[in-house]
Amino acid sequence: MAPPQTSGGFIIRIMGAEYFVVDGDKEVRCSVRGNFRIGKSSEEGMPVVGDNVTYRRESHVDSRGLTGMIVSIEPRRSIFARAYAWEKKGHKVLGANLDRVFLVHSMKQPKFTPRLLDRMLVAAECYRIEPVICVNKIDLARDDVEIENMILPYRNLGYETVPCSAISGDGIDRLRTLMSGVRSIMAGPSGAGKTSLLQALQPGLDIRISDVSRKTGKGRHTTTHFEFHPLQGGGYIGDTPGIREFGIWGLSKQGLGGCFRDFEPFIGTCRFATCTHSHEPECAVKEAVSQGKITDERYESYLKILSELPDMLD
Repeated sequence: MAPPQTSGGFIIRIMGAEYFVVDGDKEVRCSVRGNFRIGKSSEEGMPVVGDNVTYRRESHVDSRGLTGMIVSIEPRRSIFARAYAWEKKGHKVLGANLDRVFLVHSMKQPKFTPRLLDRMLVAAECYRIEPVICVNKIDLARDDVEIENMILPYRNLGYETVPCSAISGDGIDRLRTLMSGVRSIMAGPSGAGKTSLLQALQPGLDIRISDVSRKTGKGRHTTTHFEFHPLQGGGYIGDTPGIREFGIWGLSKQGLGGCFRDFEPFIGTCRFATCTHSHEPECAVKEAVSQGKITDERYESYLKILSELPDMLD
């Protein structure tokens, strides 16, 4: 008997116990063995959207199309993950093998939260994914000065920033260019307009939109799971569920400073090699803060995240 035939592809969506794998021009609905594991924890062990996998093709074809069984996962070159707020060691991988992550935050409705954006930037830097900051709903801004004041601190740090609006169409062409030919996701707080931007980028996508709650001023979750959508210009974009809290996973206190771009010129010049840039004397980062080379707001974000991280990783 001939051995089962295997092939390769990547996971475009997960729905329940079914993993949909794109293999060339076809999509295969796959299952996973119950004892399938590639890591220590169940989160690390099971495949996630974006994983490149090998699957065994099954001869059975039902009314829903081709079927298979995932047998292995290729090493992940990048992940975008966040820690669970209620469990110090627990985390959720939002996507694997990403080239870019588009961090979508709104000018207003809901209110812009710099601390949340800083956390997501840290995650992108930690996992070596190129972040792009999307300042959405600029049609709600009083004037161009308000938009510039929000964007400039991050642009000065060297981040790609795109002021945009699904209503007016501003920034849509730039986003389309940045997404072309790569695998990327949109992530941000509920109500920031990720789904609206996706529909402006590529009309016809079957995705739902909801408004910001008038009672709380916060967004309502519309996307309930993450999946990739193929783009007409090549590449894939994913819309993740809205994020209200973002814990940092996979970093120790000593590693956090390297994920703040404004700290980079001063890393390695402190008195102590293991400096956490918090309480130690003769700290180059703290000196830079006192001289205005690092803003108080960014340093406060750093200290808040630092207080949540372990001294060393397990």
